[in-house]
Amino acid sequence: MINIKEHFKLTAIYTFFATFPALLQLIVYPVIEGETRLGAEDFGYLAIVEVIISLVFTISIFGTANGLARLYYDKRDDKQAYNKLVSTVLSGIITRGLLLTGISILFAPLIGSIFNQPALQNFSEYGPWSVISGLNRAVIFMAVVLFRHEKKLIYFIIISLLSGLFRSGFQIAGVLFYELSFKGYVYGTTIGGGIVALGIIIFIYSKSGIQNKKSINSELYPFSRPLFFSELIFWGLLFADRFFLLGNPEQLGIYDNALKFAMGIQLLIQGLSASVQPEIFRFLKEGVEKRHDDIKKLSSLLLAESLVIIAVTIIPVMLFILIFYETSLRLSAGIVAILFVRYIFRVQYVIFSWPLMFSKKTIWFFILNFFVLIINLTINWILTPRIGYYGAVIAFLISSFFQVMILFIIQQKIIPIKWNYKKMLVFPFGIIGLAILLEVIKLYLNLNIYINSLILVIAIISGLLILYGKELYAILKRPGNTTRNEK
Repeated sequence: MINIKEHFKLTAIYTFFATFPALLQLIVYPVIEGETRLGAEDFGYLAIVEVIISLVFTISIFGTANGLARLYYDKRDDKQAYNKLVSTVLSGIITRGLLLTGISILFAPLIGSIFNQPALQNFSEYGPWSVISGLNRAVIFMAVVLFRHEKKLIYFIIISLLSGLFRSGFQIAGVLFYELSFKGYVYGTTIGGGIVALGIIIFIYSKSGIQNKKSINSELYPFSRPLFFSELIFWGLLFADRFFLLGNPEQLGIYDNALKFAMGIQLLIQGLSASVQPEIFRFLKEGVEKRHDDIKKLSSLLLAESLVIIAVTIIPVMLFILIFYETSLRLSAGIVAILFVRYIFRVQYVIFSWPLMFSKKTIWFFILNFFVLIINLTINWILTPRIGYYGAVIAFLISSFFQVMILFIIQQKIIPIKWNYKKMLVFPFGIIGLAILLEVIKLYLNLNIYINSLILVIAIISGLLILYGKELYAILKRPGNTTRNEK
């Protein structure tokens, strides 16, 4: 049985503090943007910086954060083995991050020559800083995963608060008081995140010791290696479109600004899924047959909560952009809705991936995501140079649809679960289809962007009330009780 009241309480806490750093960015962006500050072109350059940071983050982590989450349940009863696991994971992250930093310094001129834009060609001025930012992000993420599974809520909250406050504060200071360009933002990001990451390193090593055990790595890497290659491909799925748009930095800045808010939605969803994952893994450890209904119930709740977040944030974000932005970045308000709903695919992907991850069938993620990346790059190559960021949107939606459906089939073959198809597939796909239709109507009939978004929001809320009406009624009627299993 799942205590719904307790579930909502914990997910609300974890989600808020997990996304707190991203929420502070809502303050940072309008402060550094403006006619006399950073414009759409600078934000386009920041999009490329984020590509670099995310790549370094992915390589530094090397799938070991998920490995830590999984092996936690095998090692938690043996303190010595558990300390070795934690310390080894952290040591590996630091080693890979420092190696990438050295490479970025030695080969800065060569890396800068990849870009046509003069502002990006001088890689030595911003590249190593971006790489260190990726390492900082990896250390912070590892700590967040660790404390979430250990259920050390206070540590989790402290890291989230400090990470958000230091990073955002130094970003503003870097732009307004040091260098009025995208580079000032990069310097501030690195310094603010570095302070928090260094504190985490000292704290974890003081508890677990400085270790890098071969025996732990021999157990960890067979699990994490396929995840790394899968996550590297997923990085390509998320960021390849920036390179296809780089020929027009202003349009890239408009697109990426909308995506920054969309990524905020993704972080909220990640916060939700992160709070649910330990429970799902616990259910899977106890046995699918025994906890089948609980797995279904918790998964459908996660998807419903994610849809609610998407629905209630679309119009406020559009208003925020139009009110607080001054430059051509205001145009990004028009594509908020279609970019937000695409993260429905991400929730489905996460849910269907958990059974495979727990059973250590991680090789499937590499095979699947490699195939999906080929689809994404092909569509981007054909469409994005011709129709701009709508080509990137189309590429993401089509490739993500195949990604979710193929993963669903694989998951059902390996660990069958009798999902509620209306909740898990039909309704989410219907909302995405409606969003696409409304976007087409908006473009060809010049439909007002607020009418377009309002129709979509009403459809999401109405559908959720119909699908989850019984559960909602049970919660309102007996808020302190545990709900019955889903039929």
